Amino acid sequence: MRSLDLSEVQASVLAPGRWAAALLHALAREEAAGRRPPRLTEPGLATWTRFRGRLTSTDLLALLFEDAAVIHPIPFSPAALGEALGLQELSRLIVDGWLEAIPKLALQAPSPDYIFEQAQLLGLPRRLARSELHVVKAHQKVLELPGTGGQLAHHLVLTYPELTLQENCVIAASSWQELTLAGIVGLDLGAPHTNFIFRAGVEELRNPEHPLRQRPFDFVVGLHPDKGGLLRAEDQLSIWYPTARLILV
Repeated sequence: MRSLDLSEVQASVLAPGRWAAALLHALAREEAAGRRPPRLTEPGLATWTRFRGRLTSTDLLALLFEDAAVIHPIPFSPAALGEALGLQELSRLIVDGWLEAIPKLALQAPSPDYIFEQAQLLGLPRRLARSELHVVKAHQKVLELPGTGGQLAHHLVLTYPELTLQENCVIAASSWQELTLAGIVGLDLGAPHTNFIFRAGVEELRNPEHPLRQRPFDFVVGLHPDKGGLLRAEDQLSIWYPTARLILV
């Protein structure tokens, strides 16, 4: 089982359901990697069962997300995502089912496969021509345009071990789905914070005073217009970032 089943999530709570399922999987993977103490992956949820009292499984998610949001507000804080993603809308029975399914998840799946599955869950483009990206050196800076949620930065950091997200990459994201995936990418690569993620869409980038228009970049990468990208190199990007190498895949 690769990801949590959303088949029983009602259409009215689809957004909170997708967000919660993606983050539940992310936290379980963090625990399996030893980066967080076992809570979700503890056999029988022993600690939670002992102290939960009248709290429900939805309360467990809220507590875990609130704790994780201290260091990684993206993707764990709805306020940081700019979206009302209330866990209270989720059925307790659905969350109970997710918790029971965690032992069946492929928590140590290869990183590219895992990010592909999370992108699919969040409804984002997945089949990107990553091989068209160029070599990035340790002193260079990359801006990932809105539309791909950090998938290209993820590929670059995995491909070139001398790179890190926080030092070499800036990810612009225009929707809560993109922000969520960018935050999950940060978790997967062990980023210590989420300061490299900006909530910015095309309209924000049109503003020459925007922080992402004021910073120099060696590369600007993003989704090709033929695949749904909203920006074209020759029309806009070459004017906005005249010294950067533009690569749309």
